[in-house]
Amino acid sequence: MRPSCLLLLALALSGCATTKRETDAEARGYERGYRQAVQEQYWIIQNQQRRPPATEINPAQP
Repeated sequence: MRPSCLLLLALALSGCATTKRETDAEARGYERGYRQAVQEQYWIIQNQQRRPPATEINPAQP
């Protein structure tokens, strides 16, 4: 085989091998981001529930 054919063969095989890893990495990144967003929303809700209610202004009393 000529060196150019070997180079093309090596590039073709390495491209097939990286596709699965990139897909897996992308899926893990998506899951990590989704998990972080859910946790942030959870703590926002928790902090809202812990705050004392705002004092109400009673218009009947000056």
